[in-house]
Amino acid sequence: MSEKSGFEAIPIGMEVGPKELTLDVQTVKERIGLVQWEVKELMDTGLAPPGLTIVEHPRMKFAALPDLRSSIWAKSEHEFLKPMKIGSKIFIRGKVVEKYVKRGWKYVVCEYETIDEAGEVLLRSRETGTYIE
Repeated sequence: MSEKSGFEAIPIGMEVGPKELTLDVQTVKERIGLVQWEVKELMDTGLAPPGLTIVEHPRMKFAALPDLRSSIWAKSEHEFLKPMKIGSKIFIRGKVVEKYVKRGWKYVVCEYETIDEAGEVLLRSRETGTYIE
């Protein structure tokens, strides 16, 4: 009997991450273009654009799933709960919550939370992507 590998071996509840990030001015400036934030003047108030950390989610997923060679972002939902503040340290943690096959494509669903140093949830995300080995 052979062992499971790749997609079949991914357990529901598997952790993706965690990742720690400091939202310094340089990091925020580098990522503003990624989130298409047009009100750059708000940086002067100490606020970072919402969704600034979403770019970390696929990086975390690829690091946690070594057999994953490629993925197409199929669907995502984001809930922005509190503003991200420049200069703060944030933590992103995720987990695999579902996987399924539909029309011959393998999908992995992950949920992520971004929290601040005080443990306050800033962002919740649920993201579905294809799993290509």
